[in-house]
Amino acid sequence: MQANPRRQRYGEVKGQGFSLLEMLIVILVIGILYSLAGSMLNLSVSDPLNDEVDRLRARVLMAQDESVVRSQALALGFGERGYAFFVQNDRQQWELVKQDGLLGAYEFRGEYEPTLFLQGQAVTLPATKNLHPQVFILPTGEMMPFEWRLRGKDNREGVVKFDNVGRQPDPAAEAG
Repeated sequence: MQANPRRQRYGEVKGQGFSLLEMLIVILVIGILYSLAGSMLNLSVSDPLNDEVDRLRARVLMAQDESVVRSQALALGFGERGYAFFVQNDRQQWELVKQDGLLGAYEFRGEYEPTLFLQGQAVTLPATKNLHPQVFILPTGEMMPFEWRLRGKDNREGVVKFDNVGRQPDPAAEAG
């Protein structure tokens, strides 16, 4: 009795290894698992100090844009536990921005030691409930230059710095 040549050939092909389709599926599954693990890792590595510094930087830039769009001066006041934005009312008096989720008062989400420098001098920060305008943003986008440092419990420090035109100076240019 003679063996079927097809069956023999089929057995030889199957014994040589995996097909191209099987290899592609395995590589695809590995890629998906790798991307999921990478996105989970990025979420768990968030640094609260840098988040606070980035949040203030973004809010100041947004307030600068709002001041230009509204053609209205805004101000920023810092305290021991947070900061708030101010707007001038009809009587030219400063009042807290209310009912604005982005420019409303903000309290830090951790234990930090903030320091505000105006014209190169450290300023004593009031309690958060007694905030008053310290940095003024003009309708042209210009602002009072300031430097704000936030120190964490581990003595790491984050810095937000703006010049009088409302730009963030390049740290590399200042050092060199």
